[in-house]
This record gives sequence, structure tokens and C-alpha cells, in this order.
Amino acid sequence: MKLQTKNKSDKGFLPAQKVPVSIYLDKDSLKESLVADVITDNLGESIVGLPPSLASLWMKSDAHTFIANASSAADFDATVKTISVTIARLDLDTVNNENGRSVVARLLKKEGSSWVPIPDIDVRLTVKRFGGYLNIGDKESYTTDSTGSAEGEFLHKNLPGDSLGNIELTALLDDNDEVGSLQTGIRVPWGTPLQFESNFGERSLWATGSRAPFWLIVLATGCVISVWSVIIYLFTRIYQIRKLRIKEIK
Repeated sequence: MKLQTKNKSDKGFLPAQKVPVSIYLDKDSLKESLVADVITDNLGESIVGLPPSLASLWMKSDAHTFIANASSAADFDATVKTISVTIARLDLDTVNNENGRSVVARLLKKEGSSWVPIPDIDVRLTVKRFGGYLNIGDKESYTTDSTGSAEGEFLHKNLPGDSLGNIELTALLDDNDEVGSLQTGIRVPWGTPLQFESNFGERSLWATGSRAPFWLIVLATGCVISVWSVIIYLFTRIYQIRKLRIKEIK
């Protein structure tokens, strides 16, 4: 869970720093349902995980309500915020067929002892990269059908992977009103193996002076010799001119 405390001002909503907040599961009157006591940071944020002690309480119901009791702080009044969420899961699998490779996500919610498909929900199918998430195809998202499944064709070719060619496929569901945010991923060998060849110690423009390219060393040495040759030549001419002047005076 991500918690944010903000104040409304003429410039919009600004972060409220150092606000004490108590978070409860379903009932805020029971100490046993306390999730955590936190204080928001300089950005007015705090991230909280569900403690293992509440695992049994979590599995007793198909839906839960989180209650956040914020205490008063500097420029921040005491307030209560609640949010409800349905227990759900997001599964991810792959399909290889005659048309190519596809990625299949399935969204299910808990109802009693069974899991029921959730239709008409937009799910992003992506490849996890260092800079974020890359869509597997041309579509931004894929909608689940009556079975809770959303399938998209994997269109990338020669996508760099790890040393074995593995890439991480990720299914994302962001801020859904019923189940919140979900994310799951699997690793598949659909990438191109990344072969890293180190050129450390080889001659290059960005190497140390002793490992600079030969042509650069020759050029730099020639420039230094040329400059000093001119300087030495000028000094010798000046010396000869002075000697001639002394002779004429005598």
C-alpha cells in the first residue's frame, strides 16, 4: 500500500510532511487489525506491506477495507480515509502457435473457496526493461474476455536479453476500482543473448595515456617536436643576432 498525505493550497495539492498515520484492516477499533503505524516522509508518502500476522484475517474474506487514521500535524488536520479491495490474482503464461508467440494474462477474483474470472478489464502486457516497461505489441492494453483472459501477440524480434537470452514478461493492472493494482511476471528465452566483450586495456581514445592509439601518440609527439623546434630556432637566431651586434660595436 502506498500512503500519501497532502494539503490543498492555492497552487494545488502539496505534500504534507511528517504526518503520523495508523493503518488498520477492516476495523480500526481492534489492536489485532493494526497493519502499521507510520510517519510520512518529506514527500508526504509511505509504503506499507501487510504483516504476516494478518495473513489469516486476510484469507477469511473475499474483500477487505483498509482504514487510515491520520493524526493532526503541522498544517494538517486529523482525518480518516478508507479504501476497499477485492482479493484477486493475475496469472501470466505464453503460447507458441503457427502465427508466432503470444502472451496470455488471466485475471481472477476470490469468491469463497473458488476463483472467478473478471471480464472487461484492461491489462498491460509488457517486457520489463531497465528504463521501464516495453509493450509486447502495438496495443497499449488488452481487455479480458469472459474467462478473464487477455492475449496479445509478441511482436519484438532480436530484443536483447541476458547472457542466456532470457527476458522478463510482465502483466500490469493499474489502480483498478475493484482489485487495485496487480503485477506478475515470468522469464522466457525469447531474447537475443547479450554477449559483453570487454575492451579494457585496449588502445582507444578514452584510455589512459599509455594505451592511447599509436596515430594519436605520433601526432601529439610531432606537434610537441614542431613547437619546440620553432622555439629553439628562434632562440638560436636571437643569439646569433646578438653576437653580430656585439662584433659591430667592437
